[in-house]
Amino acid sequence: MTKGVRTALIIVAIAAVVWAIPSGERSSDAVGQALSALIWATFVLIGVRVYREGRGRIELLGDAHRLLLYGSIGLIVVAMAARPGMVGTGGGTLVWIVLLGAAVAMLYAVWQRWREVA
Repeated sequence: MTKGVRTALIIVAIAAVVWAIPSGERSSDAVGQALSALIWATFVLIGVRVYREGRGRIELLGDAHRLLLYGSIGLIVVAMAARPGMVGTGGGTLVWIVLLGAAVAMLYAVWQRWREVA
């Protein structure tokens, strides 16, 4: 059995258990939150690894571009944390899109600088 088939069977088995037990809606919420936490933990671990591997290059960026890099990451985290409350209104959705757009523009500036120094 291939790894992909095994993984798919595990997901189907978890879904069947959640469907079969009483009060499945609350159970599915718990499983969804656990999976969400695992995904975020994976993102953090990938970020730590990328930072450790590229620490020297990050130091070469200079103070201003390092500030842009860390600021854009922080802005993305804040925007994603505030997303549920912001996208309920048209103005909030617009502000949320502007925040993410600003973070992407900052990351683009850092990427261009990184290409110059690397």
